[in-house]
Amino acid sequence: MKKVITTLALGFVASPFVALAQGPGQDANGILAIIGGLLDRIIPILILAGLAYFIYGVVRFVIAGDADKKAEARQIVVQGIIGLFVIMSVWGIVFLLNRTLDINAGEVVRGNPAICVVGSTNQDCN
Repeated sequence: MKKVITTLALGFVASPFVALAQGPGQDANGILAIIGGLLDRIIPILILAGLAYFIYGVVRFVIAGDADKKAEARQIVVQGIIGLFVIMSVWGIVFLLNRTLDINAGEVVRGNPAICVVGSTNQDCN
């Protein structure tokens, strides 16, 4: 029974990628564009959550009375800063990948750039 549930869960998780592989024009750039588009929507929400967690730690540090509570609050502040750093780093890496690979999220790639030559009248180059 455990094996069946694991197989069903894996199929549910992998099904969007299988569906993407069947569409015309979906290659590695298309998949990267979809992932980049999702991260562009999710990362600002994560930044807001990390900032709220950091502010929560600062407030707890300010209102803490004894040294133990201040140490706990200091840990929350440090975790919030580390979390914000990681989130911003991921966002920067995604931005660099998008710029380096010339991927525009949500934009359909047309033509085959491998057959386009300067001065060519091929319709795929437009």
